[in-house]
Amino acid sequence: MTHESFFGLAWPGKQAAAAQATASATWRIIPRRAGGSRTLPEVLHNSLTAGDNLEFLTLLREPWRESVDVIYIDPPYNTGRDFIYKDNYRSRREHNSSDHGRWHAQWLSMMFPRLIVAREFLKPSGFICISIGEDEVANLRKVADEVFGEECFAGQLIWKKAGTGKNDSRYAVVEHEYVLVYAKSVDNPGFNLDRGGVKTTRYNHSDSKGRYSLVRLDSKTLGYLSSLDFPITGPDGKTYWPDQPAGKDKVARWRWGREKVQEHGAELVFRRGFVYTKNYESAGAKPRSILDGARFGVTRTGRKDAEAALGIVGIFEFPKPVGLVKHLIDICGPSDAVVMDFFAGSGTTAQAVVELNAEDGGQRTFHMVQIPQPTDTKSVAYAEGFTTVFDICLARTQSVCANHGVNLDVFDTEPITD
Repeated sequence: MTHESFFGLAWPGKQAAAAQATASATWRIIPRRAGGSRTLPEVLHNSLTAGDNLEFLTLLREPWRESVDVIYIDPPYNTGRDFIYKDNYRSRREHNSSDHGRWHAQWLSMMFPRLIVAREFLKPSGFICISIGEDEVANLRKVADEVFGEECFAGQLIWKKAGTGKNDSRYAVVEHEYVLVYAKSVDNPGFNLDRGGVKTTRYNHSDSKGRYSLVRLDSKTLGYLSSLDFPITGPDGKTYWPDQPAGKDKVARWRWGREKVQEHGAELVFRRGFVYTKNYESAGAKPRSILDGARFGVTRTGRKDAEAALGIVGIFEFPKPVGLVKHLIDICGPSDAVVMDFFAGSGTTAQAVVELNAEDGGQRTFHMVQIPQPTDTKSVAYAEGFTTVFDICLARTQSVCANHGVNLDVFDTEPITD
């Protein structure tokens, strides 16, 4: 954990919350199937566990240390409409309460130890992606800066969650949510290319290596360096210099040094009085921070994804779209990524992993945890026989896995009494 004691976000109960991250597990994991051969989930097998996620993380801290490529979580947003974890009970936030600090503190104390322990699961090349709304995004970013290091902040992505916004806002109509992304290490090489990304560059030239665009070798914006202001002789015998702005000098310079020009001179293109380099078309585009469009889906898409998998309408209120989670997993991990989600909800992450593997032949595995939170007795879910959110998650995950011929290990948790 990277932080200084004199700077950061403080709240009542922070020290006690941090202490939970070092506590020993008081529950154990058991296979749901009688006679199951594995007593703990393994990263090589898809798994779903019913239980408190902090207990799960604490128990698997050592056996799974630095084994996970991508963590995606969609925690409670603390809006007043969802529950707030506090150990093993939940409380409701009063809409008209003026004591906002208490509700922020309670939510932060729930998130803080889970993020601390989660970081230990990530490989040095790993990422964590956290969906969050307006109510806690500022606080979460400060806490995540403290846990993962501000230098490991990889982006605050904006997901357009609705095609049309509701007009019940006091100020602006809110049509978006966020995904905070942090790398485990500053040495992380970065995101994978977005295979479905939109390219704005025109690759209107080609050679034996493929299509390419031309990029000027001289630059007026990188800052002048005399060592990069030198003559280059073209194949026609003409001498080329960085093109200086009219009436000025010592502004433009080459992007390459003398040695690189000599070594890679055959890659230069001399055209219309300028020197260019070849920018070859890649297999994808660099990921963008705004996630807007059909491939990422909207809230309505997420509901339809869950309903299609379960064959029941109105079963889950705000699941994330499968397309959104697929995108995050794809840009953050390899094709054999170990993916964890310890706020599993309706099981969107499992469906994203299974579908992504089916599309690209990958061998990713998913590992999800969901507390058996009771469903509302007046809800469609309860009427359909789903008495807990875990029951919904299990049914959806089993359906998706069965449709794709994928195995699933299911686990329960129980208190340690001996």
